[in-house]
Amino acid sequence: MRYPRMCFYAILVCLLCCFETIVGQETIDLKAFADSVRKAAGKPDFLPLGTRFLELAKERKDTTYISDAYAAIAGHYYDLGDTDSLRLVTYEYMDWAERCHRDTDRYQAWRQYIQRMTEKGMQEEAMRETELLCKDAEQRKDKYGMASGEMCIGYNHRVFGQNIKLCLEYYDSALKHFEEGKYYRDAYVVSLNIIQTYLARQAYSDVLPYLDRLVLLRKTAEDKKVAIGEALYMRYYQFRVIATLGLKGEKAAEPYIREANVYYLQHKDAVSREGWIGYNIMCNQTLGNIRGAVAYMDSLIDYQRSIGNHYPGNYRQKAMMLERIGDYKAACHAYEEYSQLNDSVRTAEMDEQLNKYTAQFEVDRLKMEKLELSEKMSRERLVIVFTAGCVILILLLLVTYLYVRTLSMNRKLDVARKETQKMSRIKSSFIQHVTHELRTPLNSVVGFSALLAEEGLDAEDAREYSGQVEKNSVYLLGLIDNIIDIADMDSQTADMPKEAVDANACCLECINEFGGKQKEGVELQWIPAPEAPVIQTVRAWVKRVLSLLLDNAGKFTEKGVIRLQCEEDKAHGIVRFIIEDTGIGIDPQYQDTVFERFFKIDSFKPGTGLGLSIARQVMDIVDGKIYLDTSYADGVRIVVEWPVN
Repeated sequence: MRYPRMCFYAILVCLLCCFETIVGQETIDLKAFADSVRKAAGKPDFLPLGTRFLELAKERKDTTYISDAYAAIAGHYYDLGDTDSLRLVTYEYMDWAERCHRDTDRYQAWRQYIQRMTEKGMQEEAMRETELLCKDAEQRKDKYGMASGEMCIGYNHRVFGQNIKLCLEYYDSALKHFEEGKYYRDAYVVSLNIIQTYLARQAYSDVLPYLDRLVLLRKTAEDKKVAIGEALYMRYYQFRVIATLGLKGEKAAEPYIREANVYYLQHKDAVSREGWIGYNIMCNQTLGNIRGAVAYMDSLIDYQRSIGNHYPGNYRQKAMMLERIGDYKAACHAYEEYSQLNDSVRTAEMDEQLNKYTAQFEVDRLKMEKLELSEKMSRERLVIVFTAGCVILILLLLVTYLYVRTLSMNRKLDVARKETQKMSRIKSSFIQHVTHELRTPLNSVVGFSALLAEEGLDAEDAREYSGQVEKNSVYLLGLIDNIIDIADMDSQTADMPKEAVDANACCLECINEFGGKQKEGVELQWIPAPEAPVIQTVRAWVKRVLSLLLDNAGKFTEKGVIRLQCEEDKAHGIVRFIIEDTGIGIDPQYQDTVFERFFKIDSFKPGTGLGLSIARQVMDIVDGKIYLDTSYADGVRIVVEWPVN
């Protein structure tokens, strides 16, 4: 059947080319051509058709069919598991979609690429692309992009972190946003992902509301003439079977099984073989037929190997099933195959599991060795027990004596050790984060610089690329300045040369320097002290603290007010600076740690988490105070109390 089909498509392409030459390309029915391309997706004869379809669509400048062609080619590489080719066509698709202002197509292609990387176990690249997608959508205020980002984050939590709670939270949020935006197909996809997550945990009763939801979504989509696709409908039929098997047994599921089989036979070309095998694996697992599930898993692995795909997760799942039935030798072999395929993301946990099943496999041999040793040990046991008892008694007396003498010292050492470990963890996290923060803008600088060096670049693109280089360079300089500040503050003391500083004037300088950096719709307010107070201190320190606090307020305030107030408290000999905003506030669980060095609440916000810690370090040097006013409920209010002398 394969070769007649290949010949058919080859003849079709030739006929189309000849027909185009004779009567002109406008006479070619792109809709019929698109149907032929969709049927050929995932097959060896697809690329000539897909490429020709894209060329014709571009020649006619038909954006709808151009998008369909890109989506078909990307889907083809997705089904094959060819991530390199998928990456190239996805980036090309995304560039075209951005130029044509087709943001939904752009985010959909981006999401599909991330999903395939996640399935392939490419953790670092999947999480990096997810972060880029989320930042991009947030900057553009694109709700579809934000929902797509939530969908990717949920999938990452499920695959890499095994955090099902967070996975479902992000999935549910994405579903809500897709439904509100009337993106019915995407809502259908997310609902299927939620169902699959529950089924994997055998939470069959939790599946039922989502199955009902899919029925309503299908009806709504059909009423709105939105195409869902046979492959997604097939997943619904399959998941309904599995849920019914888990809740009511095989007899109750028989009508649904027949319906699923009929639908599969009617739309066999639209349903992937991998999906059908995966469905049979889940059915057998649900019924407790683990050996049947293992047999289907072997079929899936063989099929994927035949088309050049290797998914490490399948070997891991196979090993877990073999362990359930006590076949530890085979489980050990499966884990070894998983480990070989997944070296890049192999973890200590995985090593532990592999060792566990290897040890289980060796249990029988070890038992024999223990029996041989038992006789020898019985002869020596009395002597060992007596000697050990005497030694233990002496050691207990000695340890008790030393413990009483050194209890206080041990407590201090324990505190110091814990603090050292804590700082080591924090600094390691900081180094990792800073490395990431440096790499991303550096990649942008290098990439856009290369584009600027290309010949034939028009003025508009040159300005855009130059702007990107400048933007990322400024960000890098700011990041490096923060790191240098940390090093400088560690070496500075209260003996630095001081001068008389007008507090009001210093505040006004900081306001003028910060002005314009706040987000659109945010008002910047300045309330000076009635009588201009004077502080005997280092002027640069005052400006540094106030600038850091204003920048921090600017990051987390989307609308409302950022306010700087100065007042003098003569009774206590201090000048009080109050910086407050109407931003997102700080969760109570983080209020005691916001001033710690390298601490960062929101990993998706730019920055290194150094600003507040630098501010506190300055206040420690001048014997002043900086604290969070927890009584303020409209955002964040930070109070700085600076000694006058």
